[in-house]
Amino acid sequence: MKTLLWRLCEKIISLALASLLALAGLPLGVLIFNTGAPAPLHLSVPEVKTVEMQPGDYYVSTDGSDTNPGSVSRPFATIERARDEIRRIKAAGGLPSGGVTVCVKAGEYRVKSLLFDRRDSGSEGSPVLYRAYGDGPVVLNGGITLDSGAFRPVSGAAKDRLRFPAACSVLETDLTACGLTAADWGKLYAIGAFNTAYKYDGDTTGPDRCELFFNDARMTLARYPNGDAYLKTGEIIDLGDCAEYPPQNYNPAWAELRNPRGGTFKTDRTANSRIKKWKTLDDVWMFGYFYWDWADASTPVASADTVHSTVTAGQASLYAYKEGAPYFFYNVFEELDSPGEWYLDRTTGMLYLYPPGGMDNADIELSVSTESIIKTEGADYICFEGFEIKGTRGDAVNISGNGCALNNCVISNCAGFAVIVSGTGNTVRCNEIKKMGKGGIKLSGGDRATLTHGDNIADNNHIHDYGEIYKTYQAGVTLNGVGNICSHNEIHDAPHLAIIYGGNDQLIEYNYIYDVVKQSSDAGAIYAGRDWTAYGDVVRYNCIRDIGSGDFRPDGIYFDDALSGQSAYGNILVNIPKNGFMLGGGRDLYVCNNIIINAGTAIRYDDRAREGVVSNGWFRGHVSSLDGGLWKYLLDSPYQTELWKSRYPQLSLVTHDFSDVDNPYFAPNPAFSLIKNNIIADRSGNIGSISEASYRFSTVENNPAWLLIFNPGFADFKNGDYRLKDDAPVYQKLDGFEQIPFEKIGRY
Repeated sequence: MKTLLWRLCEKIISLALASLLALAGLPLGVLIFNTGAPAPLHLSVPEVKTVEMQPGDYYVSTDGSDTNPGSVSRPFATIERARDEIRRIKAAGGLPSGGVTVCVKAGEYRVKSLLFDRRDSGSEGSPVLYRAYGDGPVVLNGGITLDSGAFRPVSGAAKDRLRFPAACSVLETDLTACGLTAADWGKLYAIGAFNTAYKYDGDTTGPDRCELFFNDARMTLARYPNGDAYLKTGEIIDLGDCAEYPPQNYNPAWAELRNPRGGTFKTDRTANSRIKKWKTLDDVWMFGYFYWDWADASTPVASADTVHSTVTAGQASLYAYKEGAPYFFYNVFEELDSPGEWYLDRTTGMLYLYPPGGMDNADIELSVSTESIIKTEGADYICFEGFEIKGTRGDAVNISGNGCALNNCVISNCAGFAVIVSGTGNTVRCNEIKKMGKGGIKLSGGDRATLTHGDNIADNNHIHDYGEIYKTYQAGVTLNGVGNICSHNEIHDAPHLAIIYGGNDQLIEYNYIYDVVKQSSDAGAIYAGRDWTAYGDVVRYNCIRDIGSGDFRPDGIYFDDALSGQSAYGNILVNIPKNGFMLGGGRDLYVCNNIIINAGTAIRYDDRAREGVVSNGWFRGHVSSLDGGLWKYLLDSPYQTELWKSRYPQLSLVTHDFSDVDNPYFAPNPAFSLIKNNIIADRSGNIGSISEASYRFSTVENNPAWLLIFNPGFADFKNGDYRLKDDAPVYQKLDGFEQIPFEKIGRY
């Protein structure tokens, strides 16, 4: 009631102020307290392109034969046969000038894994191109299609375990009748970025689970509660063994500990009554954020005490447990009670489905392959274009080489990442990536010792609906190494990060990000952290809007745990629930010329590293002695080499003299940063939260902050045109401001 009353008061106040301002003839802002600011206008609009038919040197077709010569009229049947023919040509005298093109005709190709190695390389002047011919979709599928007509109503003892109406709606089919065995569908292993399965002896780690897709939609392994709902842990009875006992007390024995003990907690009354009706707990699992909302994990259920309403985990929680943490049960046959859920008896091979739609001509697929559909190992200058790639329990595409490219592909319905790239000069461009169990694109390349750039590029991709199995740290784009680029990507609809990066000289620009970080508060849409040596990274001209959901209140751009040497300028942040910029105590940060609208706090700059040293603050374990992780990483880095000194002179001056903690060059101090010329419009009308030490050691000035109901000079504040007019009042409070190139942000 209090919340509703407060919202009503806010609305009345905003309307009253708006009326007064209108009568006075003053410029109006957006009348927002709860509805949020409108999305920015004038962002780049992508041009829709289709794969055009072009001639090639060799052809592949579903009605071809590998005994054919591979011509357009007598094509090969498999891509592998075309690959082997190119190997023969190379061995006989080399590739022709201009390279070789293999055209793959329309159809679906069942692929376990297409492997290319150094024998399949092209060269800079003679690349090898595999492309869709242009006569229709070319699908590379690592799964198998199940005959919808082979499904029949569930019967016998299985039916008796289901409640109405599921007992009358669930269908079953026998996978062994399709020629599949347990080796094809595999077993369940732990999921989640922070699971502890690796600590246990026996068969506890392995490939991601097979998945079922109905008309191209991922089905849900039978769970309780249904949908996206979570239970909450009750009273914690036993923390079990863990790496970090709350709050942030590290267990020195964890590294050497094997087979750690799982914890025990109370369940609520309703959950306990459901558990009583389950026939068995064998292979029943829990998934949740058992302590931190940025640390997802799963564990098999070891036991349940329905007398005392407790459940005990079979595997430890890395960060222990806390009361009120979200979790759910999955792989429970009796909970197969909602359309879109499925269950597989991994002993008998009987698959059960509660269909979400009609079965007539339904496209039902089971992912089977555990390998990448396309994989290159040391192959250079090999390119793939125009394919639809899906159906693996692993990563869809894995490229290791130089000068390779993946363009204009659609990648979906895979358990792992869409594209993993390592090497130099590789390009991932104009692809659509969706419905991934983990993340989108991972780029790794360059050498930190020599600061040689990797020059790998993720550009103009549409990445959405990812992180559907693993929920945290599975970003739309990941950059590692030195000198890689993430540009012009549209990234949306995910439980956690849009972009995560580490290393030096990474460039993140012109990306359009929204509806991400839906299931975490301690996270950012663009995120990097815990590195004093990560100088040279640039985050510029990105639009981030409308992130978080419900009670989850994340940050826009997050430089975590003393991350230093970063530049962020020309970004537009709109409707950010917590901090527009979260600066976690780092040094040499350049945060200028950004626009922040309707953030919980526009800019937060704390001094956690300094506090960890001088006041025994919570970050002390990383900085209070030279044994701390940040110090080790710094002192083991080449920051004192002549090359690094010339590239990052400020970094070379940092000290580790604990007798002189007030020296601005003492690494834990938030020193030499410039926070300037950021335009802020929010409910508070102030910059946010800047620590005393950050003011003391850095420069924070000329950051005009306006109450949200006033217009600082945007062309059309009410409708999302955030370009500044020539006579914008905010210019009077700025020391120069460069217009943000809105029309270049996003896909092109």
